Parts: sequence; structure tokens; C-alpha cells
Amino acid sequence: MERQIERRREAEPVVYSRLIEELWARLKAEEDKIASLPHVVKFEKVPWVQNAQTYIKHYSGPVGMPGRLSEVPICTLDLVEQMVFAHGRSGKHRHYMEAFFFIIEGSGYEIHDNVKYPWEAGDVMCVPTYCIHQHFNPDAAKPARLFFSVPIVFELLGLASIEQLEMHEKYQPPEGSTLLRGPGGEIVGYRRADGTETRFGAADLEFQHMMEAKRATHFDREPHNTYEHYLKALTEQTRWRQSIPHVVRAKERPWEDTQMGRLKYMLSPYIPSPLLLYDCYVQEIPPGGRSGKHRHVGEEVHKILSGQGYDIHNGKRWDWDAEDVVVIPNNTTHQHFNADPRRPAHFVAIQSRLYHYVGHGGIEHLEDAPSHNG
Repeated sequence: MERQIERRREAEPVVYSRLIEELWARLKAEEDKIASLPHVVKFEKVPWVQNAQTYIKHYSGPVGMPGRLSEVPICTLDLVEQMVFAHGRSGKHRHYMEAFFFIIEGSGYEIHDNVKYPWEAGDVMCVPTYCIHQHFNPDAAKPARLFFSVPIVFELLGLASIEQLEMHEKYQPPEGSTLLRGPGGEIVGYRRADGTETRFGAADLEFQHMMEAKRATHFDREPHNTYEHYLKALTEQTRWRQSIPHVVRAKERPWEDTQMGRLKYMLSPYIPSPLLLYDCYVQEIPPGGRSGKHRHVGEEVHKILSGQGYDIHNGKRWDWDAEDVVVIPNNTTHQHFNADPRRPAHFVAIQSRLYHYVGHGGIEHLEDAPSHNG
């Protein structure tokens, strides 16, 4: 017994980790920030500003992670409205991120990897990953407007690179700067008065090589081992993005009478498209009517197309008008009301499908719309 006691180790002092406490504090600060942010962004409060592609309204704050929770309580999506000038075109570029575009007004077409895709108001235009894309508006009288989103998650994955191939035709450098041009006269950047330079274009060679590898790789036989399944996946994913239609046409999608109200689904896992991270539908609320009520883990965003009304989010009222943007944070019980007794209201809803892939998809339905027939 004495020998055992001699060999017994003395109790070590308890060292407390502050990781959990720090996590709780960070989450509490984030919850407080989300609670302080508005759920409706007024169209007239957001200015049009220039970027390399065209002129935009940026509803969610600075692009990417710097904009997360800076203006709206949204964690996964950048929310942007874009103008394509009358008889004009946007800048040309490509990136890892897929991008969603809803055509608010106007008609035009895309050039995606040298393939033309026409679009018109009400359509959803899809830009898959690795795709060189550019928007064209052939109407000489009026601009086209597009509401679009890119997933912030690509920045978390280290895949936020953008290869700018051509600036928009009316691009203006910062005041006092001079444009820098390439061998073909294309704009490649600008030089400020103090001599510092900002250059666009193909600066990231590794990015270019990965992009081209996506197109050049062909694995056409049956895999002989597990590793070869991954080789084949590269080929299959690339061919799928290139072969599937890049525009979902509104006139080809049916209206459905659902528990949530009258919906026209444009993007879902059950509709072919080259996008993986978005669900989208257009909703009509009858004069003086209301939608159903539900909640889901995934975030949701509305662009109000017509009408005026309000939402109830977790018991709080948020009024909206045509052109406003409404954001619904995750896990929020929500319902939509049309305040006009004479005219219907319409909005396009975008939902982040990212939550589905981490085991938190689906909808918890709480109340039927009055118009639902069962």
C-alpha cells in the first residue's frame, strides 16, 4: 500500500479553456447584431455605384465577408441589383462562384463561354461556376435591370477570385486617374495621380490554369478504382454545366396553388438548372390577402416586384413597397400581407439552398394561405 501511494501521481491543477466562453460571447454579439438590423431595405436609400461590370445597388453592404451582417441580417448571400445600359453590355469576367440573376425589367441575352442565351423580364438567368459571362442589352431606348446574388460561402472556401477580362463600356476610373490599356486597347486597370496602379484581368495564373483544366479534362471510361471516380467527376460536372440550359423561362414555369399561396417555382432541386445553392420562386398575394405562415433554417430574400404590404417576422411588422428588398434571417417565422385591397402584390423570393446540404433543409409549415384549396 505504501509503495502504491508513493507511485500515485499528484493531482494536476485544472486549466480552464476559455474557448467555449469566447464562442458564447461571440455568438451573443452576433445575435444582438442580427436583432439590430432592418429586415426591409428601401430602394431609394441605396445609391447606384459603379463597379467593373456596370452600375449596381448593393443592398447587403461591402462585397463578400466584409458585408456580412453590416447592413442586413443575412450571413450567406450578397444582394445586388445591376443595370445594363440601353444598347450596352456589362463587363466580362469569370469566377468560381455561381451566380443567380432575376430579370426585373428589360430583355437581352448572355454570352456564356461563347454560347448565347436570350432572357426577358421574369426569367432567371444562371451563371454556373467557371463560366466566362457577359450581359447584353440590345434595346436602344431603356436599360435592363437584374437582381442578383452570389454566395458568400465561396470566400470562406478560399474561392473568391475574379478574373476580369473586359470592363463595362462606360467604365470611369477614380477621379485624377488614367486608364491602363492592354495590347488590344482593352482596359486593364488604372494609375492614380500618385503613381499607384490597380490592374484587372488575368493576374492569378493558378486561377486561370484551374479554369482551363475544368474544360480540357476528359475522362470517358468507366472508373477502375475509387480514385478514378473522382477523375470522372471533374468531367461530368463540367459537361453538366455546359449542357444544361442557363436560363429558366418564366413563361414555361407553371403557377401552383400551395399551402403558402400562389407560387411559381423557378429554381429548386426538382427543376434542371446549373445552380446548386439557390431556390427561387415568384409569389402572388391577392388583393387584401395574405400568404401562409412557415419557417425554415435557410435564409430568404424578397425583391418586391409590385404592390405594397407588410411582413410579420417573429411577431414584428415590417412594411414594404414595390422595389424594396425584404430579408428573412434563418429560423424566422414569417408571413406576408398585401395591404392593397384592389391590386395583387408580387415578389421574387430567393432562398439559400446551402442549408439543405448540411442537413437543415425543408420547411416547417404553420398556417395555410386563405386561398389554398387543400
